[in-house]
Amino acid sequence: MALINVGASRPDPMWAVVRLLTHSKNPVSLSSARALLSPPTLASGDKDATEMFNKAIKTLRELGLLHIHESTGDLALAGAAAVLDGRDWDAFSAALRTAVLAPERNNDLGDNGEQKGSRDLTRALAWFLTLDPMEAPVAWEQAQKLRKDAFKPEVGHAIVNAERWQPFGDWAPALGLAARPLISEGGSSPLTPDCTAAVRYIVQSLWEPGQQINAVSAVRSIREHLPVLPGGEYSRSLHLDNPGDRVAGAALSFALLRGNDEKWLRLELDSDASLVLQVADPEQPSSPRYVSDITMQEVPGA
Repeated sequence: MALINVGASRPDPMWAVVRLLTHSKNPVSLSSARALLSPPTLASGDKDATEMFNKAIKTLRELGLLHIHESTGDLALAGAAAVLDGRDWDAFSAALRTAVLAPERNNDLGDNGEQKGSRDLTRALAWFLTLDPMEAPVAWEQAQKLRKDAFKPEVGHAIVNAERWQPFGDWAPALGLAARPLISEGGSSPLTPDCTAAVRYIVQSLWEPGQQINAVSAVRSIREHLPVLPGGEYSRSLHLDNPGDRVAGAALSFALLRGNDEKWLRLELDSDASLVLQVADPEQPSSPRYVSDITMQEVPGA
């Protein structure tokens, strides 16, 4: 399986399968699900719809998110998807991240160019998150240049060609690790390395409103859950630039600053703190912003 290749599903059809299974009051067989999600009444598109459904089932199974009972043929959500309610896209995104970034699908990332498991997507994410969200969005035309020499020759390119850039443009935002610009000036599927959605979900899952966490410890925990971030395990195994334990790096800095602006966390500095984090702040480009603690905020309407 290579997730950013023609044989794998995009996330949206997988979400359709998950929604069907969570909303059904009775067991759903593979044939029934196929009939509901790719009915023959789709006229000229019915072949494409069936292929899309088949890819969704295959990819969900290979990610450990779906099980087909041998005796009945009934579909059942599995792994991180087993607790989904079919209404919360962010929870589905988190389940996908858990599956995609699972260690068993990502061993030996920096040793060779093997595409099995989710290695192709993981490598692409790790490379992409080394870029600065404050720079212009990246389309394939720019990505071809930026990816050059990112990895050792035996590992190959972070993204092989334009055909794989297209599914990457669906997967990365679906995992909360990139965003499409609101306004695009052209190019092929431009993206920004904005990991805010994933970071927000993780910190709100780890810590309660009002809880204060040392900023360096918080970044360590975030990187453990998002090992594709600079300084994370997968990024280090690919020999990408490591900002160090006390430097957030551009992508994570952007997410933390957004959290502070959007008021779901608060960045604080105790002048007497001995352990502080450096955050890249575009409002003071000549020097980093120092943060000693992160306090979780109550989200309005939550």
